[in-house]
Formats: sequence, structure tokens, C-alpha cells
Amino acid sequence: MLDDIIDVVIDPNLDSYAKFFDHDWAKKVFELVENSPLKAAIESLLVSWRSTDGAHQLPWLMVQSMKNLVDGEYKGIIGIRAGYLEQILKGIVNKLETRMHHNLNHEQRMGLKRVVTKIEKEEFQSLKTAEFQVKLDATAYWNFFTHTPDFPFCLLGLQGSNYNSLFFAYEDFLAHTIKSREPNYTSKKDPIKDAFARHFGQLLRDYCWTNAEVELAMLVRHALAHNGGRFGTALEKHKTRFVDHQTVPAIPILRGDLFIIVDGKIHITPCNTKHLFGILKERVTKIIEELA
Repeated sequence: MLDDIIDVVIDPNLDSYAKFFDHDWAKKVFELVENSPLKAAIESLLVSWRSTDGAHQLPWLMVQSMKNLVDGEYKGIIGIRAGYLEQILKGIVNKLETRMHHNLNHEQRMGLKRVVTKIEKEEFQSLKTAEFQVKLDATAYWNFFTHTPDFPFCLLGLQGSNYNSLFFAYEDFLAHTIKSREPNYTSKKDPIKDAFARHFGQLLRDYCWTNAEVELAMLVRHALAHNGGRFGTALEKHKTRFVDHQTVPAIPILRGDLFIIVDGKIHITPCNTKHLFGILKERVTKIIEELA
């Protein structure tokens, strides 16, 4: 019944669900904070972000794992058959001779082996050239799932959770950065906006917290977590970043900087999540370069 009353917009491109976490960047950041009071904050942030990336990849991993299973089964058959070909042929010839009423002479045995070898090689070659018949069509497999009634809802829920998770972890990182100067700090009594500026200056605070991109992400997080994903009045000043799928013919599904509205609610896409990761990564880098 939900399928009839709720229109779910998802990104149908499988590659959109591939990993976004930047391992090279993470390695560099770890090196920069090795002897810094920010080390614990960075460790917590990157573990959370990598876990979010893992959840983001689940659809892609599902298809890739099945593809690897099918391809691996074929390659395994080919490998085993090639490795034991000589033993197989010898066993066939011996069994044929044993089951015959009289022993074959040497010339007959050699002739039999040549015939069996030829047959086996022909069959082996047929198996190899039929590789395309056993390879999984990843695109078709993915399309099957995206048109399965429950699957779009899985993607919708997963992407919303991933977006929130990225921002929650970033907010926690900023709070723990403040704690490196003020151990008993809590954002419940002292907003990040004020505490961060007090300890690290207004310029860095503006770039990392009150910047328009970060503010937009925070408001989207609020909408998803506290307002059922609805586009509320707080987002009006950012309305140029939202597209209603009922009024725009071509939905910008691959534009991570734009959000899609469906029946008044925000539908997060994989590209939104990737875009947010890029925005927040830049700010974490700035903090580490200036404070570590």
C-alpha cells in the first residue's frame, strides 16, 4: 500500500554507491595529529566516517559480491580442470581399459588416450569460450533490485541515515576539539558557535561552523532527524538548493549540491552524502593544519 501513496526517488546508478571515504587523506591526517591533543578527536571522527562509508557501500557491495561469487565459481572450475587435466585423462583411460573384456595393447592404449585427450580439450575450450554465459550481468541484477517494491525504501532510509551520521560525527569532532582546550566543555550549556570562536578565533569558527554550506547541512540534518524530513521555514533562505521532483522535468540526481523534494520531504541521494563528505573534510583539514 505504501507504494501507492509514497513516491520514492532514488539514484538508479550503481556506481553512485561506491566508496567515498578518502583513505589517503585519512592517513595524512593521522600523521599530522600523532603528537597532538586532537588525536583522540580525529580517531573518533574517522572511525565514524569510515563506518558510514561502509553503510553507504552496502548496495554496491551486495551486487559486487554476487558478481565475484559467480565469476569466481567459473574461474574455479576452469582452474581445477586445467590443474588436474592429466590425472583426469589417465583416470578415464584406466577405467575404460578395466571395464573392457580384454586388455588393450600399447598402441591401442595410446590411441585411446589421444582420442580422450582430444575430446577433453574440445570440451575444455568450449567451457572457456562460454565464459560470457556464466558472468553475472551486474547492471541487470541491480535493476532488478531497484524495481523490487521494498528496495527503494531501503535506499531512502539508508541514505538519510548516512547523511545524518556524517554531520553528527563532525559536530562531535568540533565539540571534542573544544575539549582539547576546555576539558569539561558541553555544547548543551555553551553553543559550539560561541565556544569555538572563543578558543580558536572567529575566522576559523565562521569557516567550520557558521559557513553557509555547513549551516545548510546542519539544517538538513535537523529536518531529517527532528521534522520527518520536511522542508520547513528554516530552509527557505536556501531554497535555491532544493528541487521539487514534480515541477522539474529532469531531476538532478547526480548533483550532490542540490536536494530533491518529494511531496514536501527531502530525499537524500548518494551524491548528497558524497558532497557533504567533501565539504566537511575540507573543514577538518583546515582545523588540523591550524591547530595540530
